[in-house]
Amino acid sequence: MNAPPIVSVADASFRRIFGAEPSLRSFAPGRVEILGNHTDYNEGLVLGVAIDRHTAVVGRCVEGTKATIHAAAFGETDTIELAEPNVDPGPEGRWTRYVLGVHWALRGKFDSPLGFEAVIAGDVPLGAGLSSSASLQASFGLFLNALHGVKIPDDDARLELARRLRKAENGFVGVASGLLDFVTVLFGRPGHAVFLDCRTLEIRRPSLGETPPAIVVLDSRTSRQLADGMYNIRRTECERIVDQFRKIKGTNAIASLRDITPEELSAHWKYLDLVGRTRARHVLLENIRVADGVAALEAGDLEKLGLLMSRSHKSSRSDFGNSSDALDALVAAALTAPGCLGAKLSGAGWAGCVVALVRPGQLDDFVQAAISGYRNETDTEADVTVAYASGCSDS
Repeated sequence: MNAPPIVSVADASFRRIFGAEPSLRSFAPGRVEILGNHTDYNEGLVLGVAIDRHTAVVGRCVEGTKATIHAAAFGETDTIELAEPNVDPGPEGRWTRYVLGVHWALRGKFDSPLGFEAVIAGDVPLGAGLSSSASLQASFGLFLNALHGVKIPDDDARLELARRLRKAENGFVGVASGLLDFVTVLFGRPGHAVFLDCRTLEIRRPSLGETPPAIVVLDSRTSRQLADGMYNIRRTECERIVDQFRKIKGTNAIASLRDITPEELSAHWKYLDLVGRTRARHVLLENIRVADGVAALEAGDLEKLGLLMSRSHKSSRSDFGNSSDALDALVAAALTAPGCLGAKLSGAGWAGCVVALVRPGQLDDFVQAAISGYRNETDTEADVTVAYASGCSDS
């Protein structure tokens, strides 16, 4: 696909910082989750859309094994010795942690590290549930492959890269995430959603229709960090139910929540961990909503898809406990605005953004009403990003 405008921004920054023209360019989008909230690490089903907000990495190869990287968003430049066998991750949350993690996960793929100069620039809102971290990691992963002359020719290669990026986030960054974010940003394409079965790794790209809905991202202006522990706590709560069902059905019968039916959960409800059982109910019913959502897209029924999104948010709020007062107020404002098909929290939750699907012909009226409704409830002005389905650079 054509390079997004942020690549030109990165080019200009590279010329200013390094006094030369970059020879390598990569970009990867942010993403919104349409359905499949916290199902990925439970070997469930997910449905996302890559959006036309991207992180770009531009640069050139240089002699030696040092990398000099400038992050335009922070006005910071860091130098990394790529041949160093023991890499210090550095402070939690800092952009270098994600860059170092990708290099750590990919280093065994290349014969030897190559030095480079690079600039990172992006227009994916940070800390808002749009997966700015996955966008950065995917773009940097594509850049490193291109730097070493390694092609990403097909979906199999993209999936292998997604797995390595998950390894970086799990083993280096320290966030126990699944494949959802990385698959969505690497497999996205204009006019399409991305479906992933996290157990079988089946990937499909259902069409969003001849006239795709606008994807309106409403930022509550409340921020959170994934690595602060809440994400990992929820994962542990889900795993407690898996452990209990292994005692009920046998260790070999249960690998994840995917192996438990809603009927089985209900039948054993009163014997299960009081917190874990509600988390599990959300995940099991969310898998059903994803399957129904894909069927709705294939039937061209955006109304049904929107209804499933709104039900997903209710489940996140009541069963999974990862919404917030701000997110609930923003969803309520969106659902009463003209043209809204459905709305739900985006990403891990607790703060950040809401995603709404909106009929294109009513976009302006929707935005005005949603902002007004949220302001009246919270005295806060929501930030609005209107996006459409997009994709990443080829390699």
